[in-house]
Amino acid sequence: VGMVAAVSAYTSLPRVVAQLTLNTATRPCVPRAVASSRAAHLGATVHSRARLPSVRTYSKRLHVRMGPPIPPSADFIGHTVGKGKHRLAVYLDYTCPFSGKMYKMLFGQVAPLYADKLRVTFYHQVQPWHPQSTLAHEAALAVAKVAGEDAFWKFSALLFDNMEALMDVNTIDMSRRQIYTKLAEMAESVGVDKSKVMAQLQLNEEAIANGQQNPGNAVTQSLKWEIKASRQMSIHVSPTTTLNGLLYDTSSGWTLDQWKELLDPLE
Repeated sequence: VGMVAAVSAYTSLPRVVAQLTLNTATRPCVPRAVASSRAAHLGATVHSRARLPSVRTYSKRLHVRMGPPIPPSADFIGHTVGKGKHRLAVYLDYTCPFSGKMYKMLFGQVAPLYADKLRVTFYHQVQPWHPQSTLAHEAALAVAKVAGEDAFWKFSALLFDNMEALMDVNTIDMSRRQIYTKLAEMAESVGVDKSKVMAQLQLNEEAIANGQQNPGNAVTQSLKWEIKASRQMSIHVSPTTTLNGLLYDTSSGWTLDQWKELLDPLE
């Protein structure tokens, strides 16, 4: 109604028809038939021949504001083994003892047993009450970036096998750089170039030169995507599992037989 009143006061029917027809090109949500119907209705109320800016002119003033960066591919977030049509996802933290138990069960026993019908995906679930957890996950992402997924799995297994080295009581007096160095040395022990890992973990010098105080490093954006993936699922604790996209209540204390009871019925 407001549109009819405005048009009747300022413009003519031919211009209304032209503008509504043009709108169907610039606004795909308005079907051409709807636009024509609106134009016909407006014809009974148009009286003035005053000029309004055309839709074409107005559309040039529109600016599209892009959202945050998006991952380069659908499988960029997480680390997956297996080729099956079903997906079991697990959200793990390198400093969580329960995550360590779940990791060893899923990737040591379950994933190999069901490789033909199940994909098992590791997602990074950083627990912020362990500050060093962030650094460990950054290091794992750096290893994957410079040495590939095979190196990532070796490094992850090493972190969970040596979890005590990253516990609060053993890192409380260490600086961030010292923890990075320790993690890079651990990566070196599984065949990854220490200097390349450290390079990924250094603060962005170009950003610092441009005045940024929190520039992040070469894997910061990857970690942000991982965190966003868990937050949008409202996942809080580690470990948490999903089966075919839905939250599924499991336990780090499950035996292989209990996992079989869940997974054997899957076709």
